[in-house]
Formats: sequence, structure tokens, C-alpha cells
Amino acid sequence: MARKVQRPKPPAADELTVLQPNRELPLGDRTVTVREIGFFESLRLHAQIAELVADLIEHTDDGNIDLSRLHRVCAQHPEATVELLAQASDQSVEFVHSLSAAHGDLLLLTFWAVNADFFLQRVIAALELRRANRATTGPVSSPA
Repeated sequence: MARKVQRPKPPAADELTVLQPNRELPLGDRTVTVREIGFFESLRLHAQIAELVADLIEHTDDGNIDLSRLHRVCAQHPEATVELLAQASDQSVEFVHSLSAAHGDLLLLTFWAVNADFFLQRVIAALELRRANRATTGPVSSPA
């Protein structure tokens, strides 16, 4: 006797974003795919990532990063930001430098949409470590 096989339900939209976070966007005469920074890339780009993460930590106490904070941090580290944008979009640094303000902003915001979890995991871990260190060391005492 044959049994009817039920097809699995397609993943919800937000599950698809997690499984396939890449985003395509038109930039000038080309279509660029912005993708997640991979593990090996994160090792190779550790210095650039660390610059942004350290500054992001200083601009939040709860892990929330709004766009003005993101822009402020990226403006403090333009070369690291450009290198990360180039890597995540498989474009040259020169191409990223050549973008108009509107296209550069679009690339940055798309990069953040795709890679925010990557950065926020590191920011939140650092904030939790900072809180744990404060809790174990206790308040600073003043000399008597």
C-alpha cells in the first residue's frame, strides 16, 4: 500500500535570511552580492574587525547599535570599513573608494544587514565579559 509523503514546509522568510543571508544590489553598472564574512575571512581580517568591534563596544552598553552609531564607528575607521566592504562584496578596495555617497551608504547598510549578527555576537560577548569582570572584582575601594 502506498503512503502519501508530505512535503516539508518551506522555511519562513526569517529562516531563509539566516540560511541565505546574501543580498544583491545594483551599484552603478554592476550588480554586487554582499555576503557574510566567513570564518577564514574573519581570521585574515581580524585587525579590521577588531577595530570596529572595539569602537562599537564603546558606543553601546546593551548591544544595540543604531545607524548613527554605526556611521560614527565606520567614520572613525574608514580604511578598515572599506576593506571589509570590499571583501564581503568581492570587489576591489578601489571600486569601493569610487562609489558615490549614495551607493557607498547602500553598500554599508547592506553589509550591516548581512553581517550585523557576526559583529553583535562579538560586541555582546565583550560586554558580558566586562560585566562579569566588574562583578568578580567588586567595587573599587578608596584608600583609608
